[in-house]
Amino acid sequence: MKISVIIVNVLILEKQYKRREKKQMKKIKFLAMLLMVSLLLVACGPKTDTTTDKTEDTKTAESTETTDTEEKTDDENTETADAEGTIAGVSEENPIKIDKDAKSVTIYTKYNGKFETEATRHLAIYKDGKLSDMSIFSSYVSPEDFYKALEEVGAEAGNNMNADNAATTKSEGSKLELTLAWAGQEGSVGIDDVVKDSNGKAIDMRFSGNIDPSKEYNTGCISCLDSCFVGITSNGEYPLGAIEETKEVSFSVDADKAPEDGTPVAITYTVK
Repeated sequence: MKISVIIVNVLILEKQYKRREKKQMKKIKFLAMLLMVSLLLVACGPKTDTTTDKTEDTKTAESTETTDTEEKTDDENTETADAEGTIAGVSEENPIKIDKDAKSVTIYTKYNGKFETEATRHLAIYKDGKLSDMSIFSSYVSPEDFYKALEEVGAEAGNNMNADNAATTKSEGSKLELTLAWAGQEGSVGIDDVVKDSNGKAIDMRFSGNIDPSKEYNTGCISCLDSCFVGITSNGEYPLGAIEETKEVSFSVDADKAPEDGTPVAITYTVK
């Protein structure tokens, strides 16, 4: 009898346990379903439009880059304007400067780079002269104006040469020191640093004068690299013909120290 009661109680307990287990399983299934629904809602819900944000960021970056480029271009234009504008007090529109206190005359020229590989006896020639394409520097100042300016600062013309004595005579007149300046170059450069004498001598530039022959021949010669009876100034170190005839000397341009072809260059002649 006792055994029967125990068995019955065991069966009852087993049924109760199974009921509890079923209820717990139902709860677990219910919770699992809730979790799945929540995940679905999150997955299907409204998405943040990151594309728009990225597009806006890209536009902002491009706008900033464009502004930087425009500012850089403006700076470059300013530098170009300075390079093509006034240099050492002269410009294409105002090509000559007279400084009586410094006893100097500055003229506006442009550099001819072809003479880095070609020979010439002409340092500077007026751009409208007959020999305008034969000089290292093309002057925007005429021989007449240059001559008057040198006289104005106290230079004395030599006027000691003519066609008959040119081969045996050297230019006289006030001694002149020449310096060059151009945009981008720090300070001025001595003429001997750019134009080299094959004998290693310094250029002895003189105010040779010659205003009447200059007008007669209209060569436009401002400065010659040997003595000359036509050039307003010329190198008194050598007689006429020393470069082209006797070939006693030759002159070359130091390309490493010269400006770029076509660069505006101010040449200052100072009475010594």
